[in-house]
Amino acid sequence: MAAQSMTGYGKAETVGSGYVVTVELKSVNNRFLEFQVRASKNILHLEPKLKQELGRHLSRGSVTCHVQYESDGPGAGGLALNETLFKAYQVMVQDAQKRLGSGATIDIADLLKIPDMVISSQASESGDVAMERILPVYDKACRELVAMREKEGGVLAADLIARVRGFFPGLEKVKALVPVRQQEYVAKMRARVQELAGDAVLAEDRMVTEIGIMAERLDVTEEIVRLEAHLHHFLETLSDHKSPGKRLGFLLQEMLREVNTLGTKSQFPDMQHLCVGWKEELEIIREQIQNIE
Repeated sequence: MAAQSMTGYGKAETVGSGYVVTVELKSVNNRFLEFQVRASKNILHLEPKLKQELGRHLSRGSVTCHVQYESDGPGAGGLALNETLFKAYQVMVQDAQKRLGSGATIDIADLLKIPDMVISSQASESGDVAMERILPVYDKACRELVAMREKEGGVLAADLIARVRGFFPGLEKVKALVPVRQQEYVAKMRARVQELAGDAVLAEDRMVTEIGIMAERLDVTEEIVRLEAHLHHFLETLSDHKSPGKRLGFLLQEMLREVNTLGTKSQFPDMQHLCVGWKEELEIIREQIQNIE
């Protein structure tokens, strides 16, 4: 399954017999699926249906839909002045002129620009007719949007795969370093204890036990195993899940936790240097997956 970016654009247009439909869709990042329609008032009632149809294509993202619908059917050509609204504005203007003592007049063109001042003088076109004409165009725009999101998602997925796979050589290096550094640590601690003890006689078994306990606290084998498992799971999720974004975010948190623990427990500069580089990569990955559906 192809991962989708949450950023995309789709457009479709149809010119039919007596009507024209144009649909534009734009999507950006969002934790959930949000939908907003911008259209003329006579077709805004279609918004619930359009959102339902969008849910068949997408699961996350903030989507803005622009619908332009022009029809020669009933309600398309007859226009009239909204008498009630016009009279209300007329009274308001006259009252303002009296209070201010002004003889200024208002331009009729300005009044006509007021929302709902000009209305249809004919019966509205059937909602079913508009729906039948708009939905096929809307579906095509949705598929265009998905195609763009999948294309960008493929680029993001390729980058993420390369970055995650880049962790494995470092992990192999850490696996080889751990036993060597543990031995060096034990030898260093033994020498330090003997230095502090001076001529005092120390019980060998007791010293070995105490140094072993201290060395065990710095052992990072479990963190390495868990980090490697999370890395493999990340790659599997990216390849197999239709909407992997949220799961990838959770796995990233777990990976970062293991790397932080590795850096804290490690007393060796070469391993700490690797952890710093890993944390930088994980921050880049965090930014990338915020745009994965």
